[in-house]
Order: sequence, then structure tokens, then C-alpha cells
Amino acid sequence: MPEISFRDFQTRIERGQISPVYLFHGQEDLLIQEGVELIIRKAVDPATKSFNLDVVYGSKTDAKSALSIASSFPMMSQRRVVVIKEFEKLAAGESAKELLAGYIQRPLDSTCLVLISPEPDFRRKPFTDIKKHADIVECRPLYDNQVPGWILERIRHQGKGINLDACQLLQAYTGNSLRALQNEIDKLFIFIGDRGSITAEDVSQVVGATRGYTIFDLQNAIGRKEMNEAVRILERMLELGENHQLIIVMLTRFFHQLWKLAELNAKRLSEREMAAELKVHPFYLKQYLGFAKNFSAEHVEAGFRALLEADAELKSSSRDPHVVLDLLVYTLIRGSAESIPVPAS
Repeated sequence: MPEISFRDFQTRIERGQISPVYLFHGQEDLLIQEGVELIIRKAVDPATKSFNLDVVYGSKTDAKSALSIASSFPMMSQRRVVVIKEFEKLAAGESAKELLAGYIQRPLDSTCLVLISPEPDFRRKPFTDIKKHADIVECRPLYDNQVPGWILERIRHQGKGINLDACQLLQAYTGNSLRALQNEIDKLFIFIGDRGSITAEDVSQVVGATRGYTIFDLQNAIGRKEMNEAVRILERMLELGENHQLIIVMLTRFFHQLWKLAELNAKRLSEREMAAELKVHPFYLKQYLGFAKNFSAEHVEAGFRALLEADAELKSSSRDPHVVLDLLVYTLIRGSAESIPVPAS
């Protein structure tokens, strides 16, 4: 049988299409865990769960014992679920492979047998038989460009909102591990309490703060036009390996908010209305209003030009990124880089 994606697997299970044998494999263990939990929820009556759910480990049992459980009929229910973790250890011997292959070819319809093996070898038994007769669900890590969408969907599913900036910042701080991301999402939910949406500022406070200085510390120093503080924060961030492009993206976002804030001020909106338009918490709006007083329209335009030039230089030049970003911070605060000496590239 062809492998199915995790999303297709979810769709089938939700429709009640439960197969007699599944193999979960791949490095994304959170997806494997949630896939198994979904099968159990849909296939086992909670009232008879203690009788009809068995979880065994390949390192602690043998094929004969595991298959004896799988071959047993359910008690007071239509189906039982048997989960075998570390399946590759159960299938190590030749006799075990033959026993397992025999069951997989002719599984008991009233049993849902769930096999978990991170790196199966589909060239060898019993995985050759599994490939022919079981549903194989690959739980591979997401690509970089898929992670923000996963975060967005995950948080919406859990009843909250989040903007794209916050999704990208969470990914930048945490990486692509879905389990690590879920751990940080859990912390963010506790942090925001009854508030309905997660902002980039929330991510910075909860996730970024554990790394030392964050992009928002740098942004705020620039907003206050504190040159020495901004340069000190930037250098510390770069020492800790902060992503150069993330710095550009988030500072561009900051200047865009300053620009938009000037337009909103001209419309004489209330602070609550302005916060909603900017998609920031009212607490942070007061900070932005203070920063906006330090930047004229011409200064903000100069900032946009400096950010574009720095972005292009980081992508195409051999100049030291530290120099590029130091110069950028100077320009964003002073509004001009003409008086600063630039080292040769």
C-alpha cells in the first residue's frame, strides 16, 4: 500500500475508516503520539478501555506474546487496540519475522494493531509485508516554510489567535521540532490567560527571554534612540547566534508600525482602536506611541531605505554581517549613515 500523509490519516480516522494494521514511522514523535491517541479515541470505548487497550514495548516482550494479545477478541466492545512501540526490536529474529508476517497478512478484523518504528527498513521482513498490507503513516519533520502555518493552525485549534509575525518569531526562537513548539505554545497560553490572541511581543517575553536579549529589546532601544544600549544588545544577540534575517524582518515590522501609527493618529482614533489596527496589546501601544514621537515621517522613510539596503547587502555581499547590522542600527537611530566611518569589506 502507498504511504499516506498524516493529514490524510487524520481525515480517514475522523470518518471512521480504521484499518486493522498501522505503521507509524519518522522523526516527528509528536505526530506519532497524536496519531496513536487519535486511533485510541476513535476505536476504543472509554468504558472498556482497561480491557481493550494494550501498549507493549518490543524491547520487553516477544513476537509470540504480542501477537497473542493482538489475536484476542475484544471484551464488551467491537474493537481492541494493541500498540507496539520499538517494533523493530520485536522483529529482530527470523522466527519473529515469520510470525509477524503471518499475522500482518491475515490480521484480526476486530483488532487495530499499531506499530511504531522510527526508521524501518522496507527492504526486509516483516516491513516488506507491512508495506503490502498495512497503512503506513510517515511522520516526517515539516519543511521550514510549513512551520508557521502549523503553528497558526495549532493555536487556532486550541481556541486562540496568533498573527504571522508571532508565528515566524516563535519558529525562529524554537526551531522546527513540533514537540518543542507545542511546549512553548503551552507556556504562551498560560502567559496570555483569557486574552484571545498571541502577539509577537508575547513570544518575545515568554520564549525569547530565555535566550537573553530579544529582538524587542533591540527594537525598544532603537525606539528610545539609545545608541549605546542598542549596539550592546545587538552585539549580545549576534554572539548568541541570532538570525540576521530575523533581525531585518522584525525591525522592518517595527518601522512599518511606526508609519502606520502616524496614519492612525491623524485619524484621531482611540488607543483601543489603534491597538486593534496594529494588532498589538494596548499595553504595548503606549510604548509605540512614545517611540513614534522620536521619529519624523522622513526618518521612518530613511529607516525603510536602510533596512532594504542592509537586507540586500546581507544576501549578496561578503561584508561582515556584524558590520552591516551595526551600521543599520546607527542609521535607524540617527537617520543617516554619512558621518560614520565604514570598514572596507
